[in-house]
Parts: sequence; C-alpha cells; structure tokens
Amino acid sequence: MLGKSKINNIKLLNNKKNFRLDKFIELALYASNGYYLSKKPIGRKFDFITSPEISQMFGEIIGVYLLYNWKEKINSKFNLIELGPGNGTLFKDIERTAKILPNFFENANVNLIEINKELRKIQEKNLNYFGKSKIRWSKTLNFRSKLPSIIYSNEFFDCFPVRQFLNNNNQWFERYVKFNEKESKYYSINKRVISKKILDYLNKYKKQKIYEVSYPRNKYFERICKYLKKNRGICILIDYGYNEKIKNFTLQAIYNHKKTSIFDNLGQQDISSHVNFKELIEIAKQNKLKINEFISQRDFLIKYGILERKKKLLNKNSNLKKNLINDEVDRLINSDRMGRLFKCLVVSNL
Repeated sequence: MLGKSKINNIKLLNNKKNFRLDKFIELALYASNGYYLSKKPIGRKFDFITSPEISQMFGEIIGVYLLYNWKEKINSKFNLIELGPGNGTLFKDIERTAKILPNFFENANVNLIEINKELRKIQEKNLNYFGKSKIRWSKTLNFRSKLPSIIYSNEFFDCFPVRQFLNNNNQWFERYVKFNEKESKYYSINKRVISKKILDYLNKYKKQKIYEVSYPRNKYFERICKYLKKNRGICILIDYGYNEKIKNFTLQAIYNHKKTSIFDNLGQQDISSHVNFKELIEIAKQNKLKINEFISQRDFLIKYGILERKKKLLNKNSNLKKNLINDEVDRLINSDRMGRLFKCLVVSNL
C-alpha cells in the first residue's frame, strides 16, 4: 500500500475530497513510493512479462530493423535512445545482433531513459559487459544533442495517466476518484464537465459515447516528433493500443499477472491503458514526419523475418527446445495472443 502520508496527500489534492482520475493514477504510479519508481514490475515472478522477456527473437528483429535504418539512412554518429528499458533484455538482444555491423555501436551515443531505481540497478548489472562508460542513464529525455537519433520503446507509452469522459445524452461527464472516509477506500464518480475549453475540445468526439485521452502521453510523443523534425532520425514504438473508436474504457490494473481493480494494491500494481495510435499518428503528421510503418506486431515481426529466424533456431535445437521456440513465436504473433493487440508505429525524418 502507499504510505499513510501519501494517501493523505491524495485526499488533500482537493478540498472536496474528489479529484481527477489521472491525478490518482499519477500518484499510484509515480509518487516516491509508487509502483514505477520503487518496484520490480517485469518478469515471470512479477506483474507482467514483455515481448523481449518472452523470446530473444523479438529483440533480434528489432535489432536488424535498427541496423538497417542506421546503415542506409544515417551511417554516422548518432544517438541511440531506449525509453523504459525494463530489465535491459531488449538492449542486450539488439547489442548481440549488432555484432554483424560493428560500426553501429562504435558510432552510437547510448542513452537509456529510466526512472525506476530498482530497474536501473538491474540494467547496470545485466549490461555490465557492454561497458558502463558507453551508456548514459537519464530519468527524462534530454534533447541537447543535434545528432540524428534512433529512439525506440516497447510497452512504454501505455503507462501514462489518462482522463476518461462519458457522453450521456449530449452531456459530458469526467471520471473522478473519491475517498470514502468511513470505509477507508477509493471509488469512482462521474462529474459533469463545465469547462468551456474542455467542452470545445470534446465537441469533435460528440458522436462517441466515451473518450479516453492521455495528454502527458501525447505531449511526450510530440517532443520526440519536434526533435526528429529538427535533427533527423527515426522513432519505433511498440505497444498495445488502437486506432479506431473504442467501445469501452481501456484502463486496467495488473497484479501478479492478474487483472484487478485500480483501487486495489495501491503503489504495488501496474495501472495502464491502451495507446491511442490515431492521435500519435496525427501528431507525427502535424510535425511533417513520415509514417514508415503502422502495423500489428504480428505483421511487423513477420515482415522483418521472425519466421525465418525461428526456422534457423529450430534446426539447431532439440525437440524439447523446439516446442518452447514454437510457443514463444506463437505468443508474439498469434492474433489471439499478442499479435493483433500490439501495434508498431514507426515515424521518421530520414
């Protein structure tokens, strides 16, 4: 649980003892003892497992894609930036793949963006062989360098706080969180939107019953786009999300690999939402970036060679290992598993 002082801070955010959903999420995830700042969330023993942890082939395909784009479109000094490296597994797989093109890392200024102290310790340990002197860790994006950049992420943009709006008989309501003093627990309420500025913004979604938006996510991505527009580069992001109207809110909480209420296990569980790729694509276009790819994780991995890579691995391994390899690839590309839900967006100014 969040410490008592943190719960009091949540309650004091609003004298009426109710406050916006995104503020609640922000504290649960990013307070000093919040989930993303102090916990080890990734792995089979923890709350969720990501694609790089499922199979080395995921990182290898990403690595080949990065190598190709660098060699063909940059081929000089550049910034290599990973957003939210987790356990460092994806970076390790990319580094191993890059041995086929030694000049890649010889020209790279590596910057890992990580706010979680525990995960940074794991990254430093796992990437020790690479040479710490070549890796720079940062808590936030720092765009001082004018070199071209390759920026990539996997399951990073889903962790930004969201606001939720409900259209009921042409009246907009926003989801708020309230604390029940008697029962000492949180619950949600719908509060009518009266701000003219917000209502004007919501007007373009008046044909929808619900609308979910993450302003911090959009602003973060916009910073990346503005930087790429000015200094050249490419951004590859993979996450679960959508590009059409949604019928249900996507906010979810995960604790020990199981879905729970966002009000349970405060500070101890992951809270995330599906990425609205349509908005990210619009931001990229507004900044005059090219949309190189917007396809499912399934199509991206198949397009860039995961089936061929699987075939090579199968030829080298025992029957027992073959079953594991087949299951790993199935989990990544099967439409009923991660294949369709996860999307890959690539934008560039190259």
